[in-house]
Amino acid sequence: MKFITLIYTFIASNLALIHKGTFLVKLKSSASLAIALSPIAYVTEKITHWAFDNQEYVMFVFIAIAIDHLLGSILHLIKRDFSLKKNITGLITKIGLVVAVGFLFEGVNAIAKDDSFIKEYLVIVLRLTVFMYPAGSAFYNSSILTKGKFPPIGWMNKLKKFEENLDLKNFKE
Repeated sequence: MKFITLIYTFIASNLALIHKGTFLVKLKSSASLAIALSPIAYVTEKITHWAFDNQEYVMFVFIAIAIDHLLGSILHLIKRDFSLKKNITGLITKIGLVVAVGFLFEGVNAIAKDDSFIKEYLVIVLRLTVFMYPAGSAFYNSSILTKGKFPPIGWMNKLKKFEENLDLKNFKE
């Protein structure tokens, strides 16, 4: 908390100096703010650009989280073991893991820059892995709610095999 207070103090004092100081003080304060905040602006711009270019992927992942959360909540209400604290903790954990691991996987994809079969395969498998974490959980919840009727057991078996070996052939057969 002290660190955040220091950041606010730094920004506020430099903004005040920009409006009240001499020309050299204004110049120094402007440069200090620009140097301190430019990495944040750079990273924010890159994330925003990536999210815009991949908005469909991001949308499907977060909708999968929402559907999984809804089905999981219904399941635990039916089982009579629903806990609001565990529910919120689980949602925050799932969102955090999807964002963190998704970021790391996108780093792998960025490092493998060359257009090649390996790059395309990595993008598909890694994004599918990120999506299938919440979507797979939603499928399992749905299967439990319908007593194994939906999704079909064949799909659930293919999903389990993919989770074990990341082999896309499981879905091809």
